[in-house]
Amino acid sequence: MIFVLRSTKQRLQKLAACLVLPCCMTDSSGKGWRGDMLPNRTAFTATPWWHDQKLFVGYRVVCAIFTLAILIWSVPTDSNRWISFYSNWMYATLTFHFCWSAAVCLREYRSSNTVPSERTLRIGWMLYDMSMATSLTVSAEYWFSPWPVTIGLRSILRHALNSVMVVIDVLVCGIPSRLDRVVYPVLHSGVYSVFVVLYWLGGFRGYDGKQYIYSFLDLNTVPLQATVIMLGHTFILTPVFHVVVCALCTARLKLLKKLRNENAYIPVNGNSTQTSEMKIVSDKIEKSSDAQVQINGVVFENI
Repeated sequence: MIFVLRSTKQRLQKLAACLVLPCCMTDSSGKGWRGDMLPNRTAFTATPWWHDQKLFVGYRVVCAIFTLAILIWSVPTDSNRWISFYSNWMYATLTFHFCWSAAVCLREYRSSNTVPSERTLRIGWMLYDMSMATSLTVSAEYWFSPWPVTIGLRSILRHALNSVMVVIDVLVCGIPSRLDRVVYPVLHSGVYSVFVVLYWLGGFRGYDGKQYIYSFLDLNTVPLQATVIMLGHTFILTPVFHVVVCALCTARLKLLKKLRNENAYIPVNGNSTQTSEMKIVSDKIEKSSDAQVQINGVVFENI
């Protein structure tokens, strides 16, 4: 089993390398498109936008409570088919991400001497990669699908507000996004595609009593359409929206760099004078070859 999982991961990583080959050719530094090296823990527990992390911890807790409440509310009490819908898979992953992030941030805030293990941070990074891309993918598929959809409070919360929360989270947090980590959202989507096939082979029934989860994934009547949709969702749309997440992360870094440069100089009698504090920060960042530099508990991105 371990050998199968390891070989599958290697194959997906090769696929990811092919997907990001154009980016590799245009970015010789490698910082923008790849990097499995674990970032500093403060990238997961703090925001690079301000020093006082109390507000950020509160933001994490509110997001965790809100998504957990929506997830519990979305589970119907009279059916055991909740797990069959990909929207629920996506929202459960998003909820796990926010709950994990809140727990790590709270632990770090209450006791800075307690350092999260490397395994804990890697699990959180994987949840982040999965939840960000899949949330945007599901929202786009739901609202722009040619098939009819249900419009209601529950749909808006799980298929619209979720993407708003994703965009905010990518811009506010310090977690990096790397293009070659597309392997994780692709794996998430691929596992669901396998689940759909097994669901069909097992003869299970959907909400309407027919042998499919979604009508457009009916492998009995439209097998070619179902196959094309599953492959397109897994290997085209999901990677595309992972690229969108990486673009948002890049925008965050550029904006942080711009604000850092603007705040580095304070006008004194009409002259721009660099403050000693910002000069120290800038010097440390310029001298460091790392992608991230931690100074006084705050992570600065080396762009």
